[in-house]
Amino acid sequence: MIRFLFVLLALPVLAGSIAATGASSPARVAGAATSASTLKPALVQDVKTGSDPLIGGPTSGGPDPIQDYIQPDTEIEPSIAVNPTNPKNVVSVFQDRRIADGGDATNGFSTSLDGGKTWTTGTLPGLTNYPGQGGVFERASDAVVAFGPDGTAYANSLVFDWNNDDGLRSGIAVNVSKDGGRHWSPPVYLQDDMIGGLNDKNWIVVDQSDAPGHHKGRVYVVWDRIDPVVYDYCDHDCDRLANWLPDFQTIPGLVFAGQGIGAYPVITKDGGLGIVMDALSGGVPIPSGPDEVEVEPGSEELVYIAAPAAGSTPWPAPLAFLPPVDIAANLSNGTPAQRASDGLLAAAVDPASGTIYAAWDDGRYRTDNANDAVISRSFDNGLHWTMPQRINPGSTIDHVDHYALGVAVGDGGTVHVSYRQRDESSRGPLYTPVIDSKSRTWNTLDFGSRSRKETSGVRRITPRARSGRRRAGCALIVAPVACGSIHTVQPSM
Repeated sequence: MIRFLFVLLALPVLAGSIAATGASSPARVAGAATSASTLKPALVQDVKTGSDPLIGGPTSGGPDPIQDYIQPDTEIEPSIAVNPTNPKNVVSVFQDRRIADGGDATNGFSTSLDGGKTWTTGTLPGLTNYPGQGGVFERASDAVVAFGPDGTAYANSLVFDWNNDDGLRSGIAVNVSKDGGRHWSPPVYLQDDMIGGLNDKNWIVVDQSDAPGHHKGRVYVVWDRIDPVVYDYCDHDCDRLANWLPDFQTIPGLVFAGQGIGAYPVITKDGGLGIVMDALSGGVPIPSGPDEVEVEPGSEELVYIAAPAAGSTPWPAPLAFLPPVDIAANLSNGTPAQRASDGLLAAAVDPASGTIYAAWDDGRYRTDNANDAVISRSFDNGLHWTMPQRINPGSTIDHVDHYALGVAVGDGGTVHVSYRQRDESSRGPLYTPVIDSKSRTWNTLDFGSRSRKETSGVRRITPRARSGRRRAGCALIVAPVACGSIHTVQPSM
């Protein structure tokens, strides 16, 4: 099936809809609920942002004619970022020519300088040895992008071998753009080794603040090696290997010694580095926050790990991480017959109040083996977390699955939650593009719950799902709603 990368354009489009630039205290959030329905997103059009720039090349990446087939014209698992110095500058990165058993021919990019109306597309240079790419690795994957406060764009990729050297070699690469994503530097391999335990499921975040405790412009990359979970960071000129930690060919800085997956980093209000992830061994079983006590743990735990002094730690000193704290048991039912998120988290921070939000797909309230979109909050820098709360509308027995969540905090503390939904009741249609826009009470926050079918919406968009186990995220531009509201956007397949 041919897949293109699309974005949803809505008016007015503000940088704060994606980048967390504004905030509100809990009191302001509660007081703003009455006006939540006054601002609603208006669909303008679907825009094709990416296409396959590769020409020719091999059609197979190995001996299996199906699993190793290099799928032409597939641009999947996008990540998107908005330039904080120019909100009309949007960059997305994605997998190009997906290979079923893992990774892709290389990673691509699409860049807009007019708020998403028009796009240019290409491949991130030097990642793989696919013809014309100039790299040394057989495959790439896990493309994610972030902007620094000065408008520098950082595209972070996983690169690895599949057939050579028994597939042991893997690395973490960063391409840098200093012109808004139009041109990219050769990759810096901040990690490249053959020591086993695939470098995998990388994510990137940049500190945007110069407030006390922060290090403005510091770039953090986190990823897992199955066991352990690790990190690296850079303060400036990150297109030079010498400016990353000197961990080349070794196990880099340690976040978590146990087995974890889907590490997702955020910058906390005080300048620390926070990470949400799924862990087999779990964390410190601190009771949940003010809502109610968490259910009994399952076989996997969603945890939060923090390096509170990360922003004030001088380079190249190691970061000091606290023990992981349990957010909730991972009770996702998974998504049948589809590569999806399986309970892996997305996260965001309100930079004014410091509230940390974690969102994921979860089946604890269901009896139909489907999932809800749920969210949990921490008001004390990750020490305690509220009971996971269901935020999507509909029955808990309607066989409609909700998954692949994304969350962001925008102007005035507005929290945006995006997710995909899939109707598995056999009534069809299988996928429905929906924008939720009716208000209901959700603790002190108000969020949309009236669904309206659209004849057009986000189509064939695949959130950042990363190779192997799945990863959530969403490439969406949405209109702001009233301060303190929770606005949910549900894209179709």
